[in-house]
Amino acid sequence: MGIDGRNTLEVRGPDTMLDDLEKKGFVLDTEDETLKRIAERFFGTQNIYVKHKDDRYIVIGYEFRNKPIYNYLTALLERYPKCWLKNTYSTETGDCGLWIGRMCKDKPSIQELQWTELYDEEVMMCEDFSVNN
Repeated sequence: MGIDGRNTLEVRGPDTMLDDLEKKGFVLDTEDETLKRIAERFFGTQNIYVKHKDDRYIVIGYEFRNKPIYNYLTALLERYPKCWLKNTYSTETGDCGLWIGRMCKDKPSIQELQWTELYDEEVMMCEDFSVNN
């Protein structure tokens, strides 16, 4: 068994890069086997959905399993260095996080934040949100 997660990825950048990302379904052309598996499982036009798009801004949704795929996001950033990326995720167990990346002097500049919210089951079933240990 694993933990399912939902992501929202916001990307700001030149429209040519955003168009390329959308056309490819955010799939990276890479020789790295780990990144290839991530791309095949979670990206591609069949796996992502575009929530919003305009000039210099696109927002997509995609799923993940077990842990955030920050190595893939970093690789996207390195491939599209003029872009700014912001990824927000939440899981069925209440784990949430934020990853923000941009290039700074030709190196990825990354910020991360993690927190815990309500489990999916708590959201649907609970009336008492106090914790009794």
